[in-house]
Amino acid sequence: MVHYKLLVFNTVTNRMSFSKAAEELHITQPAVTRHIKQFEDHFKQKLFERKGNSISLTQSGAVLFEHTKKILEQHKALEFDMNALIDRTQGVLSIAASTTMAQYILPEALSRFHQKFPKVQLTLINANTQDVEKKVLDATVELGFIEGHSKNREISYHPFMKDEIVLVAAKGHALYNKGAIAIKDLYNFPLVLREEGSGSLEIIKQALKETEAPVEKLNVVIRLGSSESMKTYIQDQRSVAFLSVNTILKELKATDLGIIDIEELSINRYFSYIFKQGHQSPLATLFLNFLKHHYNILL
Repeated sequence: MVHYKLLVFNTVTNRMSFSKAAEELHITQPAVTRHIKQFEDHFKQKLFERKGNSISLTQSGAVLFEHTKKILEQHKALEFDMNALIDRTQGVLSIAASTTMAQYILPEALSRFHQKFPKVQLTLINANTQDVEKKVLDATVELGFIEGHSKNREISYHPFMKDEIVLVAAKGHALYNKGAIAIKDLYNFPLVLREEGSGSLEIIKQALKETEAPVEKLNVVIRLGSSESMKTYIQDQRSVAFLSVNTILKELKATDLGIIDIEELSINRYFSYIFKQGHQSPLATLFLNFLKHHYNILL
């Protein structure tokens, strides 16, 4: 009963409307009002300020909302884990992921998923964004994870987690831990980029397109097919590279690499998961729910 009242309160807060919350929950607006009133009576505090046709959270309502989000997430995780105890799920789940996801994000999740569902056979293929989409479309895999801006009408795209692409130099480089540089200073250093077809490269191109230093005018000395090869290459202490921050966490901690801030430029993106329109399998749904409940990174 308390859980349902929390759900009602959460829905009203997200929609900022009693009527829209009632529509979403498939109950009457008076029922929504009654649940909120019972909560307010219980806590002896108003949860919403009502101004004409609009509402806003009070300070008490904001506090309750923060707790409600955590409680509902815990409730979902509890249901998932309890159901998993009696689940006999088996089958084959094939996944394709672009390099950053395949090497740095998904392996730990796949390992934990396999521990919980040992009868599910998992396959992970490493490919660039374009190839991941092709494999989803030709049904080579059921689920894909990409890092680009691509958009195909036959594919369903969903934001997965946030990422940032940063300029990186190795210890010993003139820019290592030196502070921010101007965009035009990029001309002064050999630059390492990912290969054509890479989602990361498309994001970088788009970000630099309207600046003083579009990619086409920079001193690109080599294009490489993986973050690991790029990290090795810039050990020459002359070159710099654009890399996902998720690929350099160990090197940052060990101080082997350093981030170079660029004035008035930040390159943010979302990783996305994809599947063919109308073709999300039960195993793919199970895996996505696992990520959501155990890693809290799906939006």
